[in-house]
Amino acid sequence: MLSDRRLPHRLLDRPHQHVLGRLLGLPIALASAFFGCSFPSGEEIFPPANDPAMLLQGVTLSSPIEALQPVNTAITLTFSDIIDPDTGALVAIRLGGRGSPIETLPEYNLVERKLILRPKASLASEAEYQIDVGTSIKSLAGVAIDRPTRVTFRTGRDVLPNPPMEVPLTLADMIGTKGQLKAFCAASGCHAVQAVGEVAARNLDLSTESPALRSYLVNTTAVGSPESLRLVQPGQPERSYLLRKLLATGSFARIMGEPMPAEGNPPLGTDAMLAVQRWIRQGAN
Repeated sequence: MLSDRRLPHRLLDRPHQHVLGRLLGLPIALASAFFGCSFPSGEEIFPPANDPAMLLQGVTLSSPIEALQPVNTAITLTFSDIIDPDTGALVAIRLGGRGSPIETLPEYNLVERKLILRPKASLASEAEYQIDVGTSIKSLAGVAIDRPTRVTFRTGRDVLPNPPMEVPLTLADMIGTKGQLKAFCAASGCHAVQAVGEVAARNLDLSTESPALRSYLVNTTAVGSPESLRLVQPGQPERSYLLRKLLATGSFARIMGEPMPAEGNPPLGTDAMLAVQRWIRQGAN
């Protein structure tokens, strides 16, 4: 059985995010606004090395794990922390535990801390497969999984039907009248221009949807991103700095500056962050 231990829900201390504001003698909120809510820093981007290990909390397949799986089964791994997408490809799925790993299409659900693997080709029917999750898997905090885990399953002959098409989301859905980004982020002094001469934080004005705004989001490299991530990488929410800034309210997400929304404002709920993640995965249109 896999461990069902959970890390406590906590906000990791990020002293490096306040350094520049202290040097300039600015209050944290003002420093964040002045530098567009995200600024470079020479401080270490990782938390202390004694941070708790990441846990593999569950492995879920398309059918109950003891049952025969369809030959196009999806494999979902759930972790206690946000997985580093550079390490997710190291999960190995092998026929009978031998030979080279089969090729999969990974989907990173950073919001719910999941990695979903879908084989590129149908698996062999009536065969045994082995999933190996080793300690090379790490969180965005650079912390390895606590111990290696091996899970085996058998396939039958069934084929799952294609899942229903997702409802497409657009930028207007994110920052329209009911959009969560507009409700939480497009305030005066933050990501909105509401008066003559006012400048939106990071020049990112989320108050009005426009082609220029989308172009800015998908073509701009985030200031201070330790991996030179774009604000939005269409099709890849796991490599979109915008999503990491939102996630940093409750987890270490390898950012510079304050989590978003800024301190003193309520964080986006899970449903809202899932919508942002889905919009990016669908192409950020």
